[in-house]
Amino acid sequence: MNEDELIKKLAEPIIRQIERMSTQYDGKISQLPQIKFVFEQTNEPIVIDGIEITDEIIQKLENYLQDELEMICSPTMLH
Repeated sequence: MNEDELIKKLAEPIIRQIERMSTQYDGKISQLPQIKFVFEQTNEPIVIDGIEITDEIIQKLENYLQDELEMICSPTMLH
């Protein structure tokens, strides 16, 4: 498994929840949610499917989720 596959695997359950929440609001919300993870370093590395989770991977995951959010949620502007 490469980094991109891992990011998609980690993002999948989050995206499903966002899609469920989006349907509750008829697909429209007033403001696009922002995804931000807090990653605390530990003494031992965190490894998932042979890939060490680093700040760089967390940033890629946040960016991927934000892009997916923009496609799922069609925010409306309030005037």
